[in-house]
Amino acid sequence: MATIKHVEDSMRGTKQQDKPQSFFNNTASVEATPNTGVKYHIFRLVKKKKGRTHLHGVDDFAKNPTTGKRERIYLLRGAHSIWQSELGEVLKDREYLSTQRRSLIFENGVCRIPEWDDRALEYARAHSSNVGTLRTGNGKFDFYEYDAGAEQAMRHKKQLLKIDMVIKAKEMPVEKMRKLASFLGISFVDELGMPKGDDGVRTELMMKADNFPEQFEKYIDSEEVDVQYMVKKAIIDAKIDLTGQQGNALWAGGKGFIAKIPVGRKPYEYLTELAMTNSDDGKRFKEELQTFAK
Repeated sequence: MATIKHVEDSMRGTKQQDKPQSFFNNTASVEATPNTGVKYHIFRLVKKKKGRTHLHGVDDFAKNPTTGKRERIYLLRGAHSIWQSELGEVLKDREYLSTQRRSLIFENGVCRIPEWDDRALEYARAHSSNVGTLRTGNGKFDFYEYDAGAEQAMRHKKQLLKIDMVIKAKEMPVEKMRKLASFLGISFVDELGMPKGDDGVRTELMMKADNFPEQFEKYIDSEEVDVQYMVKKAIIDAKIDLTGQQGNALWAGGKGFIAKIPVGRKPYEYLTELAMTNSDDGKRFKEELQTFAK
């Protein structure tokens, strides 16, 4: 088995020292100097950030593709692996771990790793903060591997979706358009409290489709939109009474108890959720809503 000394001697005898690297706070950066002819793999932070961001060279939650289990990984200068289960004696040398640990460095949200740096590439691709194609990470260090072709294809697809959703909003029947506009939070009155015409509501719905095409597509044919519209209409028409004690929602005219609205919840949102459940209370309310709220 190779000792730490063997590893260090091997490092001194290889040409890796001639590879372009920069150092910051005694930690090796995987960024190479420009104009060297070296090809790079690019990784980008999901949340764009100016300046320098360090992703330290230890991660406890990487998934080992061989075992399928989570384990710790290390990014160490001169090491033959990133996986704790394969590093063996190397991990017993505390001085080596502290002096030879590397980190990924993102400059203005971008980390460039030269193609010859196998360990850094493996580490970046295995790291638990790598969100892959999701691009929805919320963590400070969430990142993904950038692919120009895939990025362009994604932008093209998203732009086509925007166009398609705007057209659907433009051509949608008035009644369906108003229901969806209400569900998406579009006001039916202007800033002076004057009612908006169909064209005014439709214009704002088209803008919503352009700005939030995925959300628009999700709800364009959703039953939840129709249910919430019926709930709102029943409240406005005073068919659902919310004026009783203890936050109870009742059918007007003594037609019965519906539900107790939890503190802090909007009645129309809670009642819509109730009607969309498969519980006995939810099914009963939905049937009553279709009968009483007409």
